[in-house]
Amino acid sequence: MITPYKNPLPSGEYAANKVLISFYKDRWIPITFCSFKDAIALHRKALQTGKEIFIFPPDSKFYESR
Repeated sequence: MITPYKNPLPSGEYAANKVLISFYKDRWIPITFCSFKDAIALHRKALQTGKEIFIFPPDSKFYESR
């Protein structure tokens, strides 16, 4: 999915913040919550396998528009 929403990575002080990992296939599918640091590592692994996941703040409402 192509999205115009891109943010620079925050500094290391946010590494432990909780984020929501989601997948998009005709609708938002929430996968799990984890630390921002773990989410970045998971995102990189997903890209290596040809998959794309999205990382949002835990209070994000993107996935509720099903």
